[in-house]
Amino acid sequence: MKKLIIFLVILICFLLAIQVVRAGDPDDIGSNNMIMKVNKNKLISDYEIKKKEYDIKTGKPIDFYIDFHLGLGATSASISNATNNGAYETASKLGAMLGGVIHLNLFDVISFTSGLNLQGKSFKFTPPVTDTLAIQTMGAGEKNLSNTYLNIPLNINVGGMISEKVGLIFYGGPYIGIRLNNDNYNGLGYKNFDLGLNGSLILNYVIQYPLSIIFGTKFEFGGLNRLGSTNLIENISTSNYSFFSGARIWF
Repeated sequence: MKKLIIFLVILICFLLAIQVVRAGDPDDIGSNNMIMKVNKNKLISDYEIKKKEYDIKTGKPIDFYIDFHLGLGATSASISNATNNGAYETASKLGAMLGGVIHLNLFDVISFTSGLNLQGKSFKFTPPVTDTLAIQTMGAGEKNLSNTYLNIPLNINVGGMISEKVGLIFYGGPYIGIRLNNDNYNGLGYKNFDLGLNGSLILNYVIQYPLSIIFGTKFEFGGLNRLGSTNLIENISTSNYSFFSGARIWF
């Protein structure tokens, strides 16, 4: 019995010695060092990304980013007859939109948006058959009025990042539009300057700062300055709904 106990003690000591030798194996030490080095490099990389994100989003009196938009919208019109001899029929048409807007954040107090936006706002209209003067001046039947505007918005922003990757922002306010084409009809009196209101809702997803992809929708109501005003036309106003996507870049 005593010999068996001595044998077991020797066996346990031998096994412990083997474990100590293995723990000091240079190959194992090298593997552990490699793993530690990889983990260290990842930590440094993650730190640099987060630091850059922090520098972009905070600590600056003026923070700004640019959105690039590409989308499609539909425009409908309302035409008021000055002679009260029937109602003008209108139909909407599709038009492309393209532009870039700059979002400015001043001292974390006020945030606003401006920029340049090309917007197609074409529509169809038909003079009333009961309005003899309108038929004589513009002709009978349905007509296409092609409009392309260069819009300059002046908007106030509300919203921001709602998670680490996702942001939601609404901005709205007045805009001024300059008509870039001269398509018109006698008696319609369509103007080349548009004053209106607009609002946009934009969802952005951060790929990696400073780049995000965006999806949005926009509404514009034009004609606060009476787009048409003649002896035949009392007023013309327009409504445009657009959907767009694009990219956002922080600076």
